[in-house]
Amino acid sequence: MEMSYYAIVHNDFDGTASASVYARAVGSLPKSIWFTEPTRVHELLSKLELRGVNTVILADLGLNESTFSSVLKAVRRLKAEGATIKWFDHHVWKEEWKRQLQEAGVEVHHDVTTCGAGVINKVMNPEDEISRKLASADCSVDIWLHNDPLGEKLRRVVENNRDFQWKKKLIETFYQGTLWNDEFQRILEEQVDRELRGYKELEKYAKVVEVNGIRVVIAIRWKGPPDISYASQYLMTRNRADVFVSANGKSISFRSNNVDIRRFAVSLGGGGHPLAAGAALRIPFFLRMLRRFGIRGPALNWVTNVVIDVIQREGVVRYESKSMH
Repeated sequence: MEMSYYAIVHNDFDGTASASVYARAVGSLPKSIWFTEPTRVHELLSKLELRGVNTVILADLGLNESTFSSVLKAVRRLKAEGATIKWFDHHVWKEEWKRQLQEAGVEVHHDVTTCGAGVINKVMNPEDEISRKLASADCSVDIWLHNDPLGEKLRRVVENNRDFQWKKKLIETFYQGTLWNDEFQRILEEQVDRELRGYKELEKYAKVVEVNGIRVVIAIRWKGPPDISYASQYLMTRNRADVFVSANGKSISFRSNNVDIRRFAVSLGGGGHPLAAGAALRIPFFLRMLRRFGIRGPALNWVTNVVIDVIQREGVVRYESKSMH
């Protein structure tokens, strides 16, 4: 049993589920937890002080070429200070990254066939039924399997509130063995009502283009629900499109059901999964200002040109799902 550890996880459902599964496996909640993004994990690690806690776990956090050397430097420092570091992830890694982290003393558990919580469940507590159910629900939405109805429900509950205290409360709830309760049901019903109203507005934010033989829906991010995953499915189905792209001013996200869109994200300096990926993309300041005043067209056209360029440059590769989890 590990009585004291720090947890650093992704700021989404998979990160929350990963922390919960790990806590159940070791029989205790983390002394402190941080929710972050893969692009910022190096900053967090470089500032982390152990303060008597010797175990640090990271989950559902991929690596980027641009930050890897900083991550490596930070974990070497922590190891020199006596830390045990465990990293659980399912994103695409270079073998070189894995080798260098392991040589630095990091315990790496990497498995691209499941989600972050699924990696921990497999490694730490495969016999725990609560963890198995939570990991199954999480994987269903995180890696686009869509094979567990609980995932669609829990995702709305987890991501309806991005506040730290809400995620902390969820981890405590899952840790105690509760996967659904009356509060979750109320949140689900309210969230679905907001989503239904939001769907009526989506077309105002999107346009459809044809490039390299595929139809692509490109959108400027809207406020409120539905979130990007549900909106992408809606707009792709409605427009008979193969790929969905959205930009929020600072980043770009790609989604598809049958095209390997990770290649486009990597080309723009990002990464992710074959069917769900993203990258940093800063829309020019004056276009963002126009968007703030409700004039979306120029920003949407600028993003469209970026998307067309990257698809033409990388080409279209169809993705065939393999059996997962």
